[in-house]
Amino acid sequence: MRPVQGEAIDMAIDQVDLRLLPLRTPTAPAVNKMAASLRSSGQLTPIIVTQDTPVLVDGFKRIQAARILGMTDLKAVSLNAGPVKAKAMMYLMNRSGGFSIIQEALLVRELVDTDGLSQKEAAQLLERHKSWVNRRLLMIRRLAPAIIDDLKLQLIPPGSAPTLARVPPCNQPDVSIAIQTHRLSAKQTASLVDLWCKATDTGVKQCLMQSPIEALQMISDTPQQRMIRQIQRLLGIIDRQFHGNDAIKPHLIQVQSGLMAIHQALVKEHL
Repeated sequence: MRPVQGEAIDMAIDQVDLRLLPLRTPTAPAVNKMAASLRSSGQLTPIIVTQDTPVLVDGFKRIQAARILGMTDLKAVSLNAGPVKAKAMMYLMNRSGGFSIIQEALLVRELVDTDGLSQKEAAQLLERHKSWVNRRLLMIRRLAPAIIDDLKLQLIPPGSAPTLARVPPCNQPDVSIAIQTHRLSAKQTASLVDLWCKATDTGVKQCLMQSPIEALQMISDTPQQRMIRQIQRLLGIIDRQFHGNDAIKPHLIQVQSGLMAIHQALVKEHL
């Protein structure tokens, strides 16, 4: 996409329309980082607004950071875009890495459910394939509102959104609590949800949510890993109980040597 061109003008922050903020809510750490940049270097890039009504299209972190610093004006460049095009521009300007999957899904839902676009029209507008739009629309429609808020605020990894969509909405808060309490990664969340979906007993499902780390450790263990740990424990026991016993020292050395050889072979095989 071509960069927006035009002369930057001073615009009062209070005049900027933030109606698109729910689709592009920045996190507190990102806003604080931007505030530090504004404080040290000033505004390096103008915000982008639409022409008639100055709806903010790009610069959500900058405008919130400016408010924290007590600034009243920011440099702004306007573009000629209606409400629907403005939403598309917001995405196209930042799709290289500034949009999380949950933000993409929120935008797609807005274009289809609120603006009345077909999935094909939304795909064309966002310069994506229809299947890309369909996947995000299905995902966002399966997520509970509270989970969407958690994802937007990055209380849980944004990459876990497709995984959470596999869980019934009534059970999603339990998974979110487990993720936050035990600081699970998106990969760990996916493994946990796989276990949860396969479990048929309600008690087992509850145990998985209460002790997810232990459950994931059990399924990740290979026979080699278990044997390695057993040998390590056995070597420790031998060393503690028979240390200093000269009568059995030669035999002890042979046993330790044999166990160490098995241990090294297992570790090598595991790696």
